[in-house]
Amino acid sequence: MTQASSDNALLGAPWPAAAAAMMSTGGDCFEACASAGVAWQSELAKFANRRIAENHRSWSALLSARDLESVLTIQQQWGLRAANDYTEEATRIARLITSLTLTGTTPQVQGTTMLLG
Repeated sequence: MTQASSDNALLGAPWPAAAAAMMSTGGDCFEACASAGVAWQSELAKFANRRIAENHRSWSALLSARDLESVLTIQQQWGLRAANDYTEEATRIARLITSLTLTGTTPQVQGTTMLLG
């Protein structure tokens, strides 16, 4: 059954059946959005924990540095690692946003989009 014929069937259905179908669809959509929100929060918390740990390691190394060359090396390593971490995190967040925007689409659309991403 196509989406259009499914929608038309709902419009012609008796009120209790149409209401139940709409509530079910709404519930499914809410569940998917809530799941995506939890994934988003979890990802941001993991990222924050990783960056805090990395910053702590860098500060500890800076405090034990004995010369300017060591300080510059530690700062350079920290900067490169931070840039890499933020780039990777942006990619993960973009994937989460994509998965949220695909909520309610057909499996074929979701599969095609994931192949392109």
